[in-house]
Amino acid sequence: MSDFKTDEDRRGMRVGGMITLGIGILFLLSNLHILPSIAKMWPMFPIIVGISLIIGSFFKNKKPDNSDHPTN
Repeated sequence: MSDFKTDEDRRGMRVGGMITLGIGILFLLSNLHILPSIAKMWPMFPIIVGISLIIGSFFKNKKPDNSDHPTN
């Protein structure tokens, strides 16, 4: 197994990090009474995850399939 990560692995790590950061910010703002309590805002979590997955699918790089072309 190689030590380097593919672009897709890095992208997944970025998305996971951004989701974790966003949830942490929401908890912080809730504790500072800037936002309503988390008990009232819990539906936002699956919405945020869904939106990030949809946006990530649009930016996913599609590599051309070169299996039809013989290599020399």
